[in-house]
Amino acid sequence: MKLLQFAQPEQGSRLGLVKGDDVLDLTACAPHPTSLHDLYYRHGGDKNSIETTVKSINTHNAPRLPLRDLLDNADNPDRPHLISPVTAPADAPHKLRIWLAGVTHEDSAKLREIEAKQATGDAVNVYDQKYRECAQGGIPELFAKNDTAALVGHGGHISHPNNTMRLVPETELVTIYGLNVTGQIERLGYTGGNDYTDNGIEAENPLNLPQAKNWSHGCASLGPLMVTNSAYDDSRVAVSCEVIRNNTRIAYKEGHTGQNHLNMPDGLFHLERSLFSRLPLEPDTLQILYWGTPIVFSDHDLESGLREGDRICMTFEGIGPLENPITAFPQTDQLQWLEKKSKKLEGRS
Repeated sequence: MKLLQFAQPEQGSRLGLVKGDDVLDLTACAPHPTSLHDLYYRHGGDKNSIETTVKSINTHNAPRLPLRDLLDNADNPDRPHLISPVTAPADAPHKLRIWLAGVTHEDSAKLREIEAKQATGDAVNVYDQKYRECAQGGIPELFAKNDTAALVGHGGHISHPNNTMRLVPETELVTIYGLNVTGQIERLGYTGGNDYTDNGIEAENPLNLPQAKNWSHGCASLGPLMVTNSAYDDSRVAVSCEVIRNNTRIAYKEGHTGQNHLNMPDGLFHLERSLFSRLPLEPDTLQILYWGTPIVFSDHDLESGLREGDRICMTFEGIGPLENPITAFPQTDQLQWLEKKSKKLEGRS
């Protein structure tokens, strides 16, 4: 079963069920679920499962929209278009958590190590060390994206902060979790994700990781839809990433992710155990977990990284495409007062 969320002008966010080439508007059908969160926690998904709950909805007269139109309308907010397949309730952003894993694929670990040595001039071995540590059953690299509003869907804009050193895309399989009525965490489904990263500052010093991963106005994407857990084979998943600049492909790579490609004894459960044992999932909360990327663009592959105006096009086997344009970061004058105070203090010293 495939579910998605889309925006309908003048009607807001809606939940859809993919049937072949069409999308059935579930929000138009009683009991009118408005989102994945609403379906799971308000309409019985946490008791009867997502799939059983959807099957209980009478969709005989549900409005139909072509899936192709929803994908193609990404640049036209005046038309029905896809948004992230998972969103937080509008009045409770804390009810969606976003965590990500790093250094989970051998190819990406090796290239990160090379980049770090080039950036620092030192014999840095932290990435290779973390890869081997995780492969032996040790602690994986896990980190959070803190602003749920900065998570966008297919077609959503990713901003490029002015002080970015080298912005790169990271193609990742993603799982979504809920807490059922028996208090057990369950995998609800799978989607595609792009964990955009300021690879430049991360390569200079791994302690810069939180800043390399977090900024406002779009720092990660998700989509285009979610395939439910029972309907998806996560053992081996082909993925690709393409960078378009001025209508020309300037970079392209393919790779494989999935359970068979994770460098840990228990596969995905190794990440799940490490995350949830320290941060148990709270009731009425959904969890997003990015698996880490098998595709890394070196400076040779993508010189100076992504630029404003670029379009990133990813594909995920069994899930679909995920595209995002890179746009300018909005300018503010919020630092003027602090800057003036700092200069006054400097003048006194």
